[in-house]
Amino acid sequence: MQSKKRLCRMVLAGIAMLGTCGAASLTEAADAGMHVDQVGYLTGHEKTAMVTDSGENSFKLVDAKTDKVVYKGNLSAAKADALSEETLQRADFTTFNTPGTYKLKVGNRESYPFAIGDNVYAVQAVQTLRSYTLSRSGTPINDKDITGLKVKNGHAQDKKAKVYFTDKLNKKGDIVDVSGGWYDAGDYGKYTTTAGIAAAELLLAYEAHPDHFTKGQLLFPEGIEYDKNLPDALNEVKYEFDFMKKMMRKDGSTFHKVAGAQWPGFDKSPDSDTQERFLYGNCTASTAMYGASLAIGARVYRDLDADYAKQLQKDANKVWSYLSKTKESIYRVDEGQESGSGPYDDKNDIQERLWMAAEMFRTTGDKKYEKYLKTNKAELTKAPGFFTWDNTLALAQFAYAMSKNADADLQAEVKKTYLNYADFIADKISKDGFGCALSKDEYTWASTKNAMTQGDMLLMAYQLEPKQAYVEGALSQIHYMFGRNSLDKSFLTGAGSNPPEHPHNRIHESTGAYVPGLLVGGPNAVSGGDPDQTAYLASKHVPTAKSYLDVLTSWSTNEYAIDYTGTAAYALAWFAKPVDFTASQIKLSRAFPSVTK
Repeated sequence: MQSKKRLCRMVLAGIAMLGTCGAASLTEAADAGMHVDQVGYLTGHEKTAMVTDSGENSFKLVDAKTDKVVYKGNLSAAKADALSEETLQRADFTTFNTPGTYKLKVGNRESYPFAIGDNVYAVQAVQTLRSYTLSRSGTPINDKDITGLKVKNGHAQDKKAKVYFTDKLNKKGDIVDVSGGWYDAGDYGKYTTTAGIAAAELLLAYEAHPDHFTKGQLLFPEGIEYDKNLPDALNEVKYEFDFMKKMMRKDGSTFHKVAGAQWPGFDKSPDSDTQERFLYGNCTASTAMYGASLAIGARVYRDLDADYAKQLQKDANKVWSYLSKTKESIYRVDEGQESGSGPYDDKNDIQERLWMAAEMFRTTGDKKYEKYLKTNKAELTKAPGFFTWDNTLALAQFAYAMSKNADADLQAEVKKTYLNYADFIADKISKDGFGCALSKDEYTWASTKNAMTQGDMLLMAYQLEPKQAYVEGALSQIHYMFGRNSLDKSFLTGAGSNPPEHPHNRIHESTGAYVPGLLVGGPNAVSGGDPDQTAYLASKHVPTAKSYLDVLTSWSTNEYAIDYTGTAAYALAWFAKPVDFTASQIKLSRAFPSVTK
């Protein structure tokens, strides 16, 4: 072992600890260029790691505790990877399926430890879902047994939020109760746009594998109220639906967002940020996304809580009625609207209308929704990109492809269009040095989400046409997320040996509680994302795939958001079987810095 090339870092005991997560620990870093999934690999699936070329031609797997060699293999020929600017060799140990914890060794270099097993993502699957619980506003939270997060009642003033503008429905200054719901990201805004798509991601994850979601799964902390007859994850989505319903106006439209007029300081916790909160804007795209999530919810809850499902359907009908009467795409913005919150400025709503129509057709079978899709066939059958908050075409196509009693010809065309894109994703993965789905122009704001979304789309494609390449391609994005990348960085908080330590997260900074399961944005090679990222890119040559900073103030690379995490939740829920964990089993075993000094 080249000890001079190894790093040793200590999380000092003097730093504020993560709740009751135990004593600080020494964490020995991997040698440079040993790229593995730091969480692990599933038995029965592809298991590969990447190493930078050092002239070696073989590798070994060793038991992480005993250092005993358990497997030997040959490295692939070295090949240049343009986006990381590394020359890589591949270590393939797919045939090794003995459960345990291992390290990869190449010459004198060794990797971070990783697990091999039948259910290696179970803890992280729970943590991603739990992160929504810990992002709740308007309710007391005392997570004393796991993260130590304690919030008295975040943004209680949302019960009396003020409308910021005047139109035919409201006057400026009107008081509206919009309490509850999830904080969107590192700030304390709550947005109909990301609320709708994040809720949909969790519901679609449930719909794909309902047996992977159970009661008691999330170990709800003190202060959380929930229906014990529902799986925990569906309780969590219901909490967000209850908030979104408050954002719905009497004509079926929705307010776009609720936030303060100024960005709160990082010292402001959810219960100490007492500035007035305002309801801003009206956006038909976000309204349609809310409607689409309602339609999914109406069919997911149908056999679990029929009355609630009927209410969701009733609200969805109201949204559709509004959209049917409102032909133009609306994005209202008033002066000062963006001074303390993000815009989510989607000014072209056709993809979101298509998504809602497709989900309504899948849920109800009512041909009027299919008629709308047929009327807009040219849009519906366009080649999609990966879905995101400002373009949900791929979700519309998936919903229609999964619908019963659809027009056979149109459904076949939509399905073919979707699967062609899935094959395109799989081809990109096969050509990338790290098996990542991202092309050069996709290393932008939220690149990790972009990769995970493409993995999720492969899992959706598998539901239409069960190709093993789709499953392996989705797993490859999980490997990328968990550290099999050129930075050896896990982009999910708390996951692996080298996760983000300084996420752009006001809850973390103000309370000292490090919340695991949050997906951060990752490399962003487009200058102008934030001052730190811009200065970093200008300071020297930075390879595209390495354009990331683990610092608090790089919101364009190190902030999480509920729709980012939703993509991780979908993938992890697909592969993770439920386990009756105790609090100690999902509590982090090491401490993290509580604040950025």
